[in-house]
Amino acid sequence: MNQPAPAADLLTEARRLHGLAEAAGITARLLGGAAVAISAPGPLPPALQRPYKDLDYVVRRADAARWRGLLDGHGYTADTQFNTLHGAQRLLHYDPAHQRQLDTFVSSFAMCHALDLEDRLPAGSATLAPADLLLTKLQIYEVNDKDLIDAIALLLSHPVGADGQPGLDTRRLAKVTGTDWGWYTTLTDNLAKVAARLPGAGLSADQATLVAGRIDQISAALASAPKSLKWRAQAKVGRRVPWYDLPEEPD
Repeated sequence: MNQPAPAADLLTEARRLHGLAEAAGITARLLGGAAVAISAPGPLPPALQRPYKDLDYVVRRADAARWRGLLDGHGYTADTQFNTLHGAQRLLHYDPAHQRQLDTFVSSFAMCHALDLEDRLPAGSATLAPADLLLTKLQIYEVNDKDLIDAIALLLSHPVGADGQPGLDTRRLAKVTGTDWGWYTTLTDNLAKVAARLPGAGLSADQATLVAGRIDQISAALASAPKSLKWRAQAKVGRRVPWYDLPEEPD
């Protein structure tokens, strides 16, 4: 019997995989640029739309083996060597029909900083929560333009919330950055880069004003949030030593 083929359109394929995972009782949530687009309540403005080449997921540790089996049975080819070596933290699969890669992070997202997501995979949603999507986009020390554009899209699409409210939950952002000066520094540095990118992002004046206001709200919430003793000790060292990792991408 032939395996079901992945959809040619990437966002359609992301929705297909979400349906398959939900039907199988597997908790897997999309992140990356495709997740930014799917999480928006409507189509993104043309200036913020871009092609998405790959799919990225986070899966609960208990579901990792079944997620691998689901992908293997629905048109994906596993990178056996990589998965054997790194499968406890990360998995690689390929869609040979469309020459695409599917990357799965197991329980946490670790690039320049580590983000524990085991208990942050919202029920019923195809994607991570907006605050976690923003954290994954802006935790990169050498942030690129695609990440800045995706961050603008998130800030335009989701209101700033607090105390667990829907949208960009400042309580979540403050919890991550209030215990780790490195996280705080990378995120606030990159929020400033998003603000600097905003005038050339092709938005209307009203849209740009809205995004700028949300950047200010988040920045103020992070600055005023309580900081741990560990955070304060790291702050004394400051930028004299690297506060981030530079991840190696799989070949």
